[in-house]
Amino acid sequence: MPPPARSPASGSRRRALLFPLLLLPLLLLFLHLISSPTPRPLPAPRKPSQACDYSTGEWVRDTSTGPALRYDHTCKEIFKGWNCIANGKANGRDLLKWRWRPSGAGCELPRLDPRRFLERHRDTNVGFVGDSLNRNMFVSLVCMLRGVSGEVRKWRPAGADRGFTFLRYNLTVAYHRTNLLVRYGRWSASPNGGSLESLGYKQGYRVDVDIPDQTWTEACSFHDVLIFNTGHWWWAPSKFDPMQSPMLFFEKGKPIVPPLLPSAGLDLALQHMITFVNKAVRPNALKFFRTQSPRHFEGGDWNEGGSCQRNQPLSSEEVPRLI
Repeated sequence: MPPPARSPASGSRRRALLFPLLLLPLLLLFLHLISSPTPRPLPAPRKPSQACDYSTGEWVRDTSTGPALRYDHTCKEIFKGWNCIANGKANGRDLLKWRWRPSGAGCELPRLDPRRFLERHRDTNVGFVGDSLNRNMFVSLVCMLRGVSGEVRKWRPAGADRGFTFLRYNLTVAYHRTNLLVRYGRWSASPNGGSLESLGYKQGYRVDVDIPDQTWTEACSFHDVLIFNTGHWWWAPSKFDPMQSPMLFFEKGKPIVPPLLPSAGLDLALQHMITFVNKAVRPNALKFFRTQSPRHFEGGDWNEGGSCQRNQPLSSEEVPRLI
């Protein structure tokens, strides 16, 4: 079976224009959502021209006492296999002693204060939409908030995979699982033939770039804050083998010919999803697209002998080879 043809030059141009606008870092979310903890005062207000760029900086050790974090066996929301502290990872608790320091003189990003977060965001719905990276972010926030507020109701709003409402504050935090943001499923060649069959394709995955995954179609009309992510699944040979089960992109119900590479397919899907979200979202809602993190495993994938032995964050020079 032939591999998908290379995307046209317009695909790379779209990426150059689209990604700087979309890929807002995870930390930018907290710029909007968190309030400073009382132990550490915020720096003096800055003029707009001196505003910090929270997307650039470095991880630094911070051993100061911060709010209690429930990342061990007491936080039941964490998958057992993902709970570093509960599973006895040697440097598990040490991982909590790092914080992000933005570049620039005087720039500061304080730790999240769970109680002030709850107070500040009463009557708010926060939705995470994406793969396991967003699930981890969802769980992290829930664990911190539950550490200071135990009056919680578990439910699945707007078709979410899981969610919680902190009753005293009427704050809902939910997670909508989706791997590609768009709809996809198995595809097999038709005995009657077609444009893909004529190119030699016999099976693969049909990816409809203009149709959102049904797991989050209701999220836009429910949440006041939306955090999206996707990335790793688009380049996952174990899931979408480029030879045995390639991604085959469809638009308006018809296959895109010549077939696109995953990178161009992602560009097109994001364009369509931006259009959908902007039409379906609640008025004045905050929308974020968080960046993709590097792979955590070295020496193989999680089920192929890979391990996570590092005891400090990656340097900027080390990141590209692990994405």
